[in-house]
Amino acid sequence: MKITKNIKFAVSTFVSLGIILFSFQFISFSKISAENNSKLIALTFDDGPNTTTTNEILDILEEYHASASFFLIGNNINEDSAVTVKRAYDMGCEIDNHSKTHSNMSSMDENKMLEEIEYVDNYVYEITGEYTKFFRPPYIDTSQEMYDVIDKPFICGIGCNDFMENVTSEERVETIISAAEDGLIVLLHDAQGNSQTVEALKTIIPTLQAEGYEFVTLTELFKRQGETPKETQLYSKVAKYPCKNYAIYKNIFSGEVIGDTSWNEWSSTAVFDGNELEALDNTYAIEVTYEGIYQPVIALQKWTGDPLFCSVQPSYYNGEKACFLASDLQKELNKNNVIYTDMNRICVIPYGGTMTLRNVDLLLKNSQDNLCGDVNDDGKFDVADIIALQKYLVKAGSLKNWKVGDLYTDERINVFDLCVMKRLLIQNK
Repeated sequence: MKITKNIKFAVSTFVSLGIILFSFQFISFSKISAENNSKLIALTFDDGPNTTTTNEILDILEEYHASASFFLIGNNINEDSAVTVKRAYDMGCEIDNHSKTHSNMSSMDENKMLEEIEYVDNYVYEITGEYTKFFRPPYIDTSQEMYDVIDKPFICGIGCNDFMENVTSEERVETIISAAEDGLIVLLHDAQGNSQTVEALKTIIPTLQAEGYEFVTLTELFKRQGETPKETQLYSKVAKYPCKNYAIYKNIFSGEVIGDTSWNEWSSTAVFDGNELEALDNTYAIEVTYEGIYQPVIALQKWTGDPLFCSVQPSYYNGEKACFLASDLQKELNKNNVIYTDMNRICVIPYGGTMTLRNVDLLLKNSQDNLCGDVNDDGKFDVADIIALQKYLVKAGSLKNWKVGDLYTDERINVFDLCVMKRLLIQNK
């Protein structure tokens, strides 16, 4: 009788734990799905703090339940403005570093650079109990020595020249709203008296919120986009990796070459066939493995008829990998009223500075059927895939295509993927 009770207890416990696990997974999956579909923007403000404009901006952020990041100038922090900094921090905003004196730092020696950074860090720590996490170089003036000395990720962003009085609030609104995209970092200024930016925010924030955008701090932006900020990059956007559902179609270049923008050999290193890209239409992507402060770009070159030289920016880059979608190239071609086969050369080049190129792959988008947990690779998603995954988890079988079973998107197969797969199968039925 005692044994029977123990068995019943064990079964009951197992079932209860199973229910909890499945319930937890369903909640987690819903949260992850929502975050994957979210559109995030990081508002950032330079040249504060002060007790007027900074507080007016905080009032607007508070009204619309939005977060932002404030890059402080050390010489602007005093007993009064420190109260504003603390208010921003307590609201959930992030406090970051814009140097002590707002001077060009690329020509400074190491000790002077560190003095500029540490002054702000120490003052912010006194106010908030935390050091700053990000650095925006004054005038976006950078040097290799600055990247070597300053142990923070560098932030740039897309601005609207809101430091210029002749740029109206309406123009500021139009520039930011037209540039809005997931992962964008917006560069604005909360310098004392910048009332036109205050007015612009009253339109920018609710308009973009109505379009589904969420305003977050830089730390949250990186976290939710699945990226770890690097101290060797200058960020204006933090995009989600866009090529998860692509597979390698052809290797274009493999090896290692190093050069700056003036190196002539870029024109023959990683070159694409315009006819092939034309035939692949919107099903391809280009993935580049590289190392450098600046991202690679795709150069479109035409020297017959009306000459053309333009560069295509990647949808995604992180200092190690850059991805170009077919739509990125097509947009630039449409803009110049040309087609792939009009080009005399399509190749990878550096955007700026020196780049080390290691690999270039042409990718193809997987079919929709292959994106839905088809781990046994039979062209459909059904209970057979559930069985195959269960066998794999108890080490009684193998998977022909484990990547499409990574529904929890953590680069491995485990019980969480099984939970999501079962839920998706039930929903599909």
